[in-house]
Amino acid sequence: MRRYNSKSQKVALGGIVTLLSTVSLYISSILPTNRLFFFALSTFFLAAIIIENNIGFAVLVYFSSSILSFIIIPNKAAVLPYAIFFGYYAIVKSLIERINILAVELFIKFMLFNLSIYITYSIVSRALLGEIIIKLPAWAVFLLMQLAFIVYDYAFSLGVYFYRNKIRPKIR
Repeated sequence: MRRYNSKSQKVALGGIVTLLSTVSLYISSILPTNRLFFFALSTFFLAAIIIENNIGFAVLVYFSSSILSFIIIPNKAAVLPYAIFFGYYAIVKSLIERINILAVELFIKFMLFNLSIYITYSIVSRALLGEIIIKLPAWAVFLLMQLAFIVYDYAFSLGVYFYRNKIRPKIR
């Protein structure tokens, strides 16, 4: 496994990933569609940092991209999902999957996801928008979000697998 050992290599890689994450978040804030795709893409960049360096460095890149996004992106509500869930999910996922007990891993992931949804909903509804009106029953929204999370987590795992086995060997 190739590690970036020199400080200049780490700083350069961290800067590139911070830039890519921030650009991805900016695009998600200006496009009317595909927002979830760009949030997921910004998370994938952090997964590459974890693979190429370590979790500690990924935490630093997450904080720097979150702060930079809050400074640069005019629509602060568009940055909240990244700051509250998507940004650090690659870090947490890599730690959770070290447990190696599927039921425990899934329980922790779902609890984290639902907590982040609650925090995002609380912030957006109380501080930014007022009451959020949803035309579906609450149980249906909850169920759809859980299914979306399962798809996201699986797709994220496939993306990491693809990076490790297809992309990474070609860029070494």
